Amino acid sequence: MNTSRDKRISVIIPNYNYGKYLKKRVQSILKQTYPIYEIIILDDNSTDESKLIIDKIISDVMVRMPELNVRFVKNDVNSGKPMAQWKKGIELATGEYIWIAEADDLCSKYFLKEVMKGFDDPEVVLSYAESMIINESGFVIAPNFRWSRDREKTGHYKASYIKDGYREVEEIMAVRCTIPNVSAVVFRKDAIDMNVLEKAIEFSQVGDWYLYVNILKNGKIAYNHKALNKFRIHKGSKTADARKDGVHYDEIVAIHKWLATKFNLDEFVTRRMLAEQKRIAKRMKISN
Repeated sequence: MNTSRDKRISVIIPNYNYGKYLKKRVQSILKQTYPIYEIIILDDNSTDESKLIIDKIISDVMVRMPELNVRFVKNDVNSGKPMAQWKKGIELATGEYIWIAEADDLCSKYFLKEVMKGFDDPEVVLSYAESMIINESGFVIAPNFRWSRDREKTGHYKASYIKDGYREVEEIMAVRCTIPNVSAVVFRKDAIDMNVLEKAIEFSQVGDWYLYVNILKNGKIAYNHKALNKFRIHKGSKTADARKDGVHYDEIVAIHKWLATKFNLDEFVTRRMLAEQKRIAKRMKISN
């Protein structure tokens, strides 16, 4: 139950064919030690049994937690764009804070309690926790994601911090998307420009990155070094296919060019951006 001191959090669960993960996912959300204001479950016209599973989950939640506002919104036609579901959920949300909890991920019961501490600073617009990586069966295959986000070994993630959003982008987030999974993030809703979100939908690979850096123009970022989010990696995903055909590389080059026009990037960061492009091109066997 929310108290006058609790911040109202809208949890958005976008789903497409992740029916087998939904029960445990919702359980991990309901077990949070920080109160939840509402849950909005979105289904993008799944072809598995997701809709039946969601109906059952909602019925159970309404019996166990009648005070919790839970909604189920179904698409009759698949959107083909995951971020379009993010936008729909954010538009429907009535809380001041947004947690987009992907349907196949999991989290510690202390996730919200820890992440929401970041908002004790009223200038923080985005707060997130470290992620561990799990496989399709739920086994942990990496205890954190620091090795991937800080390839230059700057030590950026040695400890929790709160920083100016512009500084975060100009120091490290201009090089690569250093927030690997939206399930690890809570946003302040009033920091999200819906026009920016509409533009983010146009990207197939880097829309989340584009959204994050635009949110960070509006205030500070809070990072919690505890790995409280469990990011599930799947084999043979559409993301992997897009990376193989070069879409990922093209969009990274495009967002790097955009970032260079919007932020004051020094020579060191610019060199790292070019090195990142070369690294990805080499991995994809693309001539750049």
